[in-house]
Amino acid sequence: MEEKFDLYIQDKGLSDNTSSSYINDIKLFRKYYNDSYGEDLEQLIHTYVIMYVGYLKRNNYKASAINRKIAALKQYNSFLVDNNIQDANVIIKKDFIKIGSLLGKTRVSTEQEVDKILHFAGKDEKNGIRDYCMIILLGNGGLRESELVSLRMVDVRLEDRFLNIIGKGNKFREVVINGMMYSALVDYLKERIEIKTDNPYLFVTQKNKSTKKPLNRNFCNRLLDKYGEICNIQNLTPHKLRAFFALMLTM
Repeated sequence: MEEKFDLYIQDKGLSDNTSSSYINDIKLFRKYYNDSYGEDLEQLIHTYVIMYVGYLKRNNYKASAINRKIAALKQYNSFLVDNNIQDANVIIKKDFIKIGSLLGKTRVSTEQEVDKILHFAGKDEKNGIRDYCMIILLGNGGLRESELVSLRMVDVRLEDRFLNIIGKGNKFREVVINGMMYSALVDYLKERIEIKTDNPYLFVTQKNKSTKKPLNRNFCNRLLDKYGEICNIQNLTPHKLRAFFALMLTM
């Protein structure tokens, strides 16, 4: 079933990023269902969705992350209907959580702007691989600047496709590593090995590679100021990239 859904979602014309996220989200939901009820998932029932959303809220998932998982379930529901496994779509608009408070106060970066930023970050001769990876995690993972610089090596679970995040109020959550994030992390981790540092934090520079300390959170703002100026994008901030991430999940 999983292999058929993988092929189904890849044929939908979605971006590699979105397809990878949806596939991982459905794998997580099937595991949640099996762990909760001791049986394999066959059909979707609206009650399952409501209970799953409740479970995600209790485990401190953000509204944007929950909405992406609901969007993935909606695609899975369509897959089941198209393959005559069930008769109807059970996910409704009200299942999604409103996140207008995040989007309403921020002019969201466009996809063209984000692509341009990534293009020029990747071209930087000195720190391109690191900068590209940092911007990918901000724009695709919805991380705050404090969460990004606080990421430790042990928090990166590449094989499981997760990042362990400690957010505001020391609340724990898991962020799915999508296709773009995975590729960027693989490239950066290869480069990081050559730095030969004992710093436990994921992102290092010349200034902190000989310490056990993370980067200052203002590093992210300075990084985006740099590429904002190169790309002629005003007031580029980590918050704008988070808002872009939240918007893309609702489309």
